[in-house]
Amino acid sequence: AYSPRCPSTLCARRAGIMQRIRLLPSALRKRHVPGVPRSQQQAGLLHAASISESGFGRRQHHVAVIGSGPAGFYTAKYLFKKAGDSVKIDMFERLPTPFGLVRFGVAPDHPEVKNVINDFTTVAGTPGFRFFGNVQVGTEQLSLASLRSMYDAVVLCTGADGERHLGIPGESLPGVVGAPAFVKWYNGHPDYTDVQVPDPGESAVVLGQGNVALDVARLLVRSPADLHATDMDARSVERIAGWQKAGLRTVHIVGRRGFIQAAFTNAELRELLTCSDEVLPIVDPEELTMCRNPASEEELSKSRMKKRSLDILEKMAANFAERESTSKRVLRIHFLRSPLEVLPNSAGTGVGAIRLARTELQGEPGKQVAVPADVPNDFVACGLVVRSVGFDLTTLEGLPLNERNRVPHVNGQVEPCSDVAGGLYVSGWVKRGPQGIIASNIADAQETATKILADLAERSPKAWSDESVSSALAATGSPVVDFEDWRKLEAEELRRGQAMGKSASKLTSVPEMLQLLGKTSS
Repeated sequence: AYSPRCPSTLCARRAGIMQRIRLLPSALRKRHVPGVPRSQQQAGLLHAASISESGFGRRQHHVAVIGSGPAGFYTAKYLFKKAGDSVKIDMFERLPTPFGLVRFGVAPDHPEVKNVINDFTTVAGTPGFRFFGNVQVGTEQLSLASLRSMYDAVVLCTGADGERHLGIPGESLPGVVGAPAFVKWYNGHPDYTDVQVPDPGESAVVLGQGNVALDVARLLVRSPADLHATDMDARSVERIAGWQKAGLRTVHIVGRRGFIQAAFTNAELRELLTCSDEVLPIVDPEELTMCRNPASEEELSKSRMKKRSLDILEKMAANFAERESTSKRVLRIHFLRSPLEVLPNSAGTGVGAIRLARTELQGEPGKQVAVPADVPNDFVACGLVVRSVGFDLTTLEGLPLNERNRVPHVNGQVEPCSDVAGGLYVSGWVKRGPQGIIASNIADAQETATKILADLAERSPKAWSDESVSSALAATGSPVVDFEDWRKLEAEELRRGQAMGKSASKLTSVPEMLQLLGKTSS
């Protein structure tokens, strides 16, 4: 039986305490406070570690994580991994459903990418973790400042909900849709179910050559029978099927620079070759040649990845001669083209065409820019233009932004803690800008978590009161959805999907979600 005074138990406890001291930052272990004997400092460390190890009298640090996408969950994961039960984490999410970009950004025909949800669900099951869904942070009732007054640290993992624009004539015409909205539309985001996407006619144009652009283009031409089995919103699948039946034949993917500078990954590019027997991916062989100026050749010689891209693109170039005779839907990649103007249709009610300038590359290897070439412009007839030229940050009161619309930080720390406010930190896209894949958030979160814990090690935990958090949540007037509630919603989505022959059928109405959970707004 366990006895706190048993010699073997005391030895084990002391060994555990010394191990916890070794895990403290070296700066804390080695620091000497003038006038205090080192023996007393060591005793203080023993006492602090003993309290932490035993749990008696322990006050834990409390961290608020704002956002439940990959950045939020990875940050929580590494805080727990590095600090164990000495930290408690409350995660706040505006929607009743967690997982952010994984749920609403990953292409529905990439279910393997969504397997990371299993890891995040494990994090949510960690003792000391709480999920507060359907809670909007940044309002008068629940401001960033009020959270900082309650928590030892607040981490913003809110992503990049904004979007970059082209600034060209005709960009505001009906039929020009931003990729962020388009992606959330087909992924069943509650805020985007009513996005107006017009019939593209025989062709659509996607501006941009990142992975998101390739996702959008692929889903426009892929067989609806394949898409129906995914968790893609059924109404979006029906809409795309209708466009294809009405004659959608060609989707153009347009980029300002060459394939060596393009942002897509080889996995996404290669998938255009294999996504469907009903699709013919093509590229003009002459454009591939024009992409290979001396500076680009130097870039290519140093990039194994881009050499593989060239192998894939040469297979598409071999299809180019079939572009007029094929009965398949055509997916055409254009390099060295820059949008100049979106032109209206004859009725002036939507998009009729887009005017593209030919470009050429100038500059040193690795620093080349696209400049206008002295050749005539191209005109591409289309009824839909999807703008996929980048995400951007949106403002949140209390979050500083610099002239580049980026958050200034040091290793994830935006502002240190004070006597009245917990430290402010960032992780994910809001930290590094909208770039990278889901796994890019791992190293990002590790850095931020390490910085948070190093800062917390310098300060005692704040006096904590669950009542303060409960009162703040009640003041929002929104029913709070916890993680167990989400699991109920998830089960309902799976049940509905099974009945429809889909992997899942996402709930897209917040009021319906709350009704299913028996929750009503106050």
